[in-house]
Amino acid sequence: MTRASAKLCHVALVAAFALTIVAPAAIAKGAAPAKVVPAKREVKKEPPPRPTPRILTSSGGVDAHLKAALTEAINQPALDEAELGFLAVRVKDGLVLGEVGADRLINPASNAKLVTAATALHTLHAEHRFKTEYFVNGTLKDGTLHGNLVVKGYGDPTIVSERLMRVANELYLFGVERITGGIIVDGSWFDGVDEARGWEIEESPDRAYAAAVTALAVNFNATSIYVRPTEPGRPAVVLVDPPCEQVVLEGAVMTEQLGSGVRVVSDKDQSDDGKQITLLTVEGSVGARQSPFRTYRRVYAPLRHFGSTLIYFLQQRGVKVQHRIMEGPVPDGARLVLVDRSPPLAEVLADLNHYSNNIIAETIIKAIGAEVHGAPGTFDNGLKVARAFLEEQVGFAPGSYTFDNGSGLNDVNRFTARQMVKLLGYMLRDVEGGTEYAASLAVAGTQGTIGFRMRDTPAERRLRAKTGTLRGVSALSGYVADPAGDLVAFSVLSQDIQDGVSGVWQVQNFIGASLASNGAWRPEPEGEETEGETVSDAGSAATGAPTKTEAAPGGAP
Repeated sequence: MTRASAKLCHVALVAAFALTIVAPAAIAKGAAPAKVVPAKREVKKEPPPRPTPRILTSSGGVDAHLKAALTEAINQPALDEAELGFLAVRVKDGLVLGEVGADRLINPASNAKLVTAATALHTLHAEHRFKTEYFVNGTLKDGTLHGNLVVKGYGDPTIVSERLMRVANELYLFGVERITGGIIVDGSWFDGVDEARGWEIEESPDRAYAAAVTALAVNFNATSIYVRPTEPGRPAVVLVDPPCEQVVLEGAVMTEQLGSGVRVVSDKDQSDDGKQITLLTVEGSVGARQSPFRTYRRVYAPLRHFGSTLIYFLQQRGVKVQHRIMEGPVPDGARLVLVDRSPPLAEVLADLNHYSNNIIAETIIKAIGAEVHGAPGTFDNGLKVARAFLEEQVGFAPGSYTFDNGSGLNDVNRFTARQMVKLLGYMLRDVEGGTEYAASLAVAGTQGTIGFRMRDTPAERRLRAKTGTLRGVSALSGYVADPAGDLVAFSVLSQDIQDGVSGVWQVQNFIGASLASNGAWRPEPEGEETEGETVSDAGSAATGAPTKTEAAPGGAP
């Protein structure tokens, strides 16, 4: 800018400023007044009134610091509109450390798995192993099976790809190098109802955490979709793992500089021969620098899916077999050649409660039904066994609770915090299964669904519990050791949560750390936790909150 132009600019600014001063004088001389708009007054919004503080009750002799900490915890804003049931009891003498709403019936979400696990240990015992039988139906000579390979399932919920790879290898070593017929799959140990009560209201029924419950299953009746970016403008690599002809993939995922996300939907479809298959449809895009990832979806026709996956691993081992799958009972005269067994029930329950696996829970319910009342195993018979255990062994009053599925998915169960603590106390005294029961629970700060919670607090490694998460529902029940080493059984159940569950997790953490420190610990401000277990799309009928996609098949609230 030249000196002359700078001077002109300065003059213009001065003139403009002068106009703002002259204008009122012009009005005084009779010029038409400009319309004056009064400034808006700022109206301060009063915060909504806080609800009446909850009153904590406890036994005499409880430390004042602990009572103050628990009172502060149960009155956190995250619980303002929620219904709360809380009870903490020192196990050795029944001292009530704190309670509020302990007799309210509340949706326990996945805390229902505490009942399922306890019933399984009482009925099947910690050493129980689920079995899967393999038969040859025909003549096996010189490496060729002139006939069919037959598989019968007995409700093993732990079979994954690695197990089937080992089975394929064992069959090959046994001498099955070629099969002229096909694979017969027998799921008759369970009835044909493959969705637990309450699953019908799931808004995204293709999610892996709501897969079918069958006597013969692989990978929790889910399939894995692996996505790997390539270069911008080119399709990403999308693979089904393990690959099998029972799953058909359609659509494409593009690689872009910045991806917009991937959508995967699984649904029922029919193959060319009219048999039901699983159709996976993918769309969307991934970023070129994004790490490869997996997502999971349920499969349809799960018995045929098991057979198809087995054929893939047999072929990988070198066994010559066509993709021919039939459903039906083990034929008369078939010869048993291999029995594949699950890990002991104690290990199965550790997976159940550490990772909140819905498929394991509901499979165990049916397996218990078959064990006690005979095949086929049904949800109703399994639940009948569980209710009998609660009432005849633990001491629940008939009609005082609702237990209508073993996983806690959605809105069909109701328990009180007092009932949960009573069950926890009973299992702690059970010399046959109590140790395994406690070991099955997630560990604060280190393992399972609370592995990221309560780190660097007195509760880390000293609190074991089962989580429960649905939309508008959050629960945490388990054991914690106080500073003297005495065990405390506690239960925090809440529903009608308005603003998502993360704030309630902070309350639960506060309670857990307070019990572990006898009230000496206080939370740091603005602590935020972003991980956790699966939140169902349907959840409780009560409220809405953000949902999350499952991290692994079967995992759930």
